[in-house]
Amino acid sequence: MPPTLQASLNNGGIGVLILALCAVGVYSLARWVSGLGHRNVSGPTPDVPLSFPEHSRAAAARDPQDVLVSFPMDPSLGRIRITNFFFKTVDAIAGPPDRLVFADELLVELYDPDTDHKWWQSYFVATPQGLAQILRDKSWKYLYAAEMLVVPRYDVQDIRRAVVSRIVEDNELFKPNSGHEESV
Repeated sequence: MPPTLQASLNNGGIGVLILALCAVGVYSLARWVSGLGHRNVSGPTPDVPLSFPEHSRAAAARDPQDVLVSFPMDPSLGRIRITNFFFKTVDAIAGPPDRLVFADELLVELYDPDTDHKWWQSYFVATPQGLAQILRDKSWKYLYAAEMLVVPRYDVQDIRRAVVSRIVEDNELFKPNSGHEESV
């Protein structure tokens, strides 16, 4: 061992080295854990962005607001409103060329007017033939997506109903209170 390195290690350098390695380990673990909460899809899956900035709106969609105009108000959502609804690559109104072979990421922005809170949810929407096509094209052995909706054929109204159903099922705002309210 070179004399300068040995002298550094003897003068408390080992402690500094161990502290630096621990810091790198904690940082790496924190990055890995934080990535688990932001990404709804794991395993070999289509690319899913971690956030949905304004410029990421699907270029193929004429205007995501056009889709919303075609949706009826859904009483099951209560005060929550869908303010954006678009696919990453396919125009939601026109749909895919073959409605039986479809797979794309759906981005949904929700808005609660009572709290003025907006948030994004994403779903991987596909038909069985669309899933098979992805597996063939990517040469994957499997595909796993936590927020996946499988539909028999592309129909934007059926997809909207499935999304609303998932929102109601998954969101705490729609669940009855399990405890009794306390009097003050």
